[in-house]
Amino acid sequence: MMKQSPREKLAGTSLSLALLAFVAIFIMPVAVPYIFASISIVLAVLSMGGRSTMPRKSRTGFRISIVALILNTALILLTIYYFIQMLHDPELQAQYSQILYQTYGITFKEFLDQLGLSSFVQ
Repeated sequence: MMKQSPREKLAGTSLSLALLAFVAIFIMPVAVPYIFASISIVLAVLSMGGRSTMPRKSRTGFRISIVALILNTALILLTIYYFIQMLHDPELQAQYSQILYQTYGITFKEFLDQLGLSSFVQ
């Protein structure tokens, strides 16, 4: 078995962290994908060493990390947008209130009271 160079180790680690960042979007979104993707990008750049090109694994890890960052940011923004829409739409509030009541035994209004956001509802 051949010994890997530090450049190849960094490239492999970059790819692994990129894949973890992508999977983390669906399992534990928000902070974890940002952490993994950021570290992956740094390792991809470091794997260049003194050369002008990245190894194939580094390029792949770099691209997957960028996609993971974009998707995670889009997920966060869509969640915020949907929550703001729900605060201003009585029909969505009624639907969500029914789901909350069936699942947890509280209404949407009680949920917002617990969060301290009841003043934002129409």
